[in-house]
Amino acid sequence: MAATAIHDVIVVGAGPGGSTAANLLARRGVSTLLLDKAEFPRDKVCGDGLMPQAIHWLDRLGCVDEVLAATNGCMRECDLHIDGRHLLTAGFPAHTGYPDFAVMLDRRRLDQILLERAIGRGARFEARTLVRGLSVDAQGVRVHALRDGKPVERRARLVIGADGVSSIVSRSLGNKLNDGAKAVSVRAYYRGADCRGARMKVYFDGDCFPGYGWAFVDDDGLANVGVGYACDGNFRLRPELDKVFERFVRIRLQAMLRRATPCGKVAGGAVAFYRPRRMVADRAMLIGDAANQADPLNGGGIHRAMEGAFLAAETAAQALAEGDFSAATLGAYERRWRDRVELDWLTAEMFLTLARNPALRQFYLHLLTQIAMLIRTDTRFRDYCSGIFSGVVAQGSILSPWLLIQALPKDPATWLAYLRDQGGIAAGTLRAAGGAAIGLARAGLGAARQPLANARWGLEVATKAVHLANRRFSGALAETGA
Repeated sequence: MAATAIHDVIVVGAGPGGSTAANLLARRGVSTLLLDKAEFPRDKVCGDGLMPQAIHWLDRLGCVDEVLAATNGCMRECDLHIDGRHLLTAGFPAHTGYPDFAVMLDRRRLDQILLERAIGRGARFEARTLVRGLSVDAQGVRVHALRDGKPVERRARLVIGADGVSSIVSRSLGNKLNDGAKAVSVRAYYRGADCRGARMKVYFDGDCFPGYGWAFVDDDGLANVGVGYACDGNFRLRPELDKVFERFVRIRLQAMLRRATPCGKVAGGAVAFYRPRRMVADRAMLIGDAANQADPLNGGGIHRAMEGAFLAAETAAQALAEGDFSAATLGAYERRWRDRVELDWLTAEMFLTLARNPALRQFYLHLLTQIAMLIRTDTRFRDYCSGIFSGVVAQGSILSPWLLIQALPKDPATWLAYLRDQGGIAAGTLRAAGGAAIGLARAGLGAARQPLANARWGLEVATKAVHLANRRFSGALAETGA
């Protein structure tokens, strides 16, 4: 193989995280090479919803106008359905520092826009380049790849891995993939959906819990619909997710899609929710799905990948200026990430860990139903809950008793309305308590059928609860300067 030039940075993977990192570095004058195994534009399995946080980071990157111009309508409200029942419609809370709307844009166009912006800033791009591994020496890092099936080698002082959940860069750092919780999803597109303008719909059902079904629809009636399901080593993936998807479309979306036509193929994807053993190593960093940075509560990964790219690019620029690419120096990126995100991520991951136990499925769905019915008449609590689920409100705030008390409804009329919705004060109290008791009784029976799995799950919950409490307590001490 012929000798190749040494770049300052090679970014592996041209999704939102990789293209953002390449853009930020190239605009600083850093010699940046962006590699991807695909030819662009290319499709990517995703819900295609750009949440308020993603719009924020697109604005920071300077391309939000171009992205918004490619979309068809703002989604300001979300319809929540539980076991087929529409319980409420809620919007994004205002005054969070993020926009109060979301948009839908397929990854084929979004990723192309971000890639072209990175190239326009001076990054070089090589498509059809499948990275197979890394090797580090005194001069830098060698990226071993196949380009159009032929071996090639690219060299750089530093590599940023943005190559997704099956990241080769992560493997090269010694991480073991598929070593924790993940979510598997199936999605498809439909044209001609019967919907009142751009809208988000979320469905929690026993068929796909822990997880949910979704339908994101734009003003032209183009709908991205799918189901996602979370699993781990204790509780395996439910078989035949494609049949779960078929039932979801046929039963839950029958009215909306009765005159719609499918376009494209049903496709599947995955995202992981566990911390890799290493996010950095000598001359290497991981961002986005390669670092498992997606939100465990809602599965959102685009904005997290972009946020990670901003922090990684800042650290990379400092390392280049100092000429120090050691894991100790690059660890500044991981510390910045944890300072910004760790408490929220750990809180969301705790929710996911609790929800993953299928024995508690009916209890959790009952609890979600009660919360949804309660917040219908309390705007403040509704904004808090929708903000927690979407991530625009700090998810770690639920660990603060004071903040939680502030968010809970205080007007007796709200509680009376909640009970009236369930048939009156006496009947409503019995129904709420009875539903919880039945759910817990079923949980006991379910746990008895899988004693070892539930014992391991209980130990995992206890361990994570202690870790989360320690993180919350240490954070509180840091805030007070103790």
